[in-house]
Amino acid sequence: MEQQLSEAFTIMLTGMVTVFVFLTLLLFAMGLLRRVAATNEPEQAPTPSRRKRTNEAATDGQRLAAITAAVHTYRRDHE
Repeated sequence: MEQQLSEAFTIMLTGMVTVFVFLTLLLFAMGLLRRVAATNEPEQAPTPSRRKRTNEAATDGQRLAAITAAVHTYRRDHE
């Protein structure tokens, strides 16, 4: 019985150390990747033109109309 407990403890300790080492290496690898990715960032995209914003406003209005119609239909059908 004592031998089984000793063996179980050894297996548990080995597993915990393995997971700890793996997670530590993963953290270091992620930190290294963050540094590499930060130095290779693409340049910022140009700002959108005024015309595009007008199209977005029209699209927002259309979305609002579609949502309003859907809510109205739902309420009418579920009274």
